[in-house]
Parts: sequence; C-alpha cells; structure tokens
Amino acid sequence: MLAGIRRFLYDGVLMRGTFACALVAAAALAAAGCGKARTPEAAQQKLCKAVGARDASALFEALDEKTRWAWMTVQKSHREAYDIILSNYPEGAERERELRRFERGAVLGSGRALFAEAFGQAALATLGPFCAGDARFERGPDGENATAVLASGAHAPLRRGSKDTWGFAGFADDAEDRQRRALADVDEVRVSAADYERAATRSAK
Repeated sequence: MLAGIRRFLYDGVLMRGTFACALVAAAALAAAGCGKARTPEAAQQKLCKAVGARDASALFEALDEKTRWAWMTVQKSHREAYDIILSNYPEGAERERELRRFERGAVLGSGRALFAEAFGQAALATLGPFCAGDARFERGPDGENATAVLASGAHAPLRRGSKDTWGFAGFADDAEDRQRRALADVDEVRVSAADYERAATRSAK
C-alpha cells in the first residue's frame, strides 16, 4: 500500500511539474508584456534604468527572452525536484541534503525571484560600464542580434525574441548552463525516486 501511495504522489508531482512549468512561465512573460522593448535602443534603455535603480527584478525584465525562459526553467525544475524528494525520498541525511539543495527554487515563486536572489543583485554591480555615456548600435546580419557600443568601450549584446522584442543577452551563456544543470538534476532526482519506489515495493512483499 505504501508503494502505491508513493507512486500516486510521484505521478502527481510529475504531472504538476509538466503542465505548471509551461503555464507559469507563459503567464509570467505575458504579465511583463506591456514593458517590452521593441528595438535594441529601447532594450539598452531598459537595462540602464534597472542598473540605475539597482533593481534586480527590473534587470530580469531587461534580459532577452531566452535568458528569462532559462531562469524560469531553473526555478520550476528546482520546485519539481523538491516536491519529488519531499514525497518519495525516505527520511535520512540524503533527503535533508537534497531538500536544502533545491529549497530556494522551491520557496521562491518565480524565475524572476530566483534570478534576483541568486544572481541579479550581485550582477548589477558589474553593469555600470554598459550604461556609461552614449551608445552606438550595430545590428547583426541575421537581424536577431545587436550590440550597443558604449563610450566606455564596453559592448552590450542584445538579442531579439519572439514578437519582435529585445533584451540584454550578456548573461545568456550562464543562464543556459544553469538550465542544463537544473534539467539534469531533476532527471537525476526522478531516477532516484524510482529506485526508492522499487525498493519500497520489494520491502512491502
């Protein structure tokens, strides 16, 4: 019976993770739609406004769409991993260690909040050169990328997303790496949960 309960909880977590991730991420992007930057120039202005205000949440909104999606995926993956561990891992040191590992992503309600706490606030201190003086804008031949060349000598990469919106892409590689690791982590947690499920089934016989 215990194995059946765990199977139900595990399946429920997976279903919730699959559908909620897409719904929450889409809703978050839609909610921010009114302030979208339609040109590279507007994207640069949005970035510098966040930097000037030292507002990590506003910095998140100034990022390119792909980077924001990556952070949303990280947060939802951590939420899913946390739920699976909570429902399926047996009591013990590994369970407590893994819960602590994913706790912030589980407790924080959005990719924006996780970015602001884990990365954004510290990142603001590094962005001053990207907002120093006037900028000259160079568009890439693909029409999807642009660069703001600042008087400071800094080059701010900008990238176009869906619906012809632009954002700062300077953290794109880091975000994509975090996304890959988060997805690998939740896959690993699923495998461990399945192993615990099989062990519980054997011990119940």
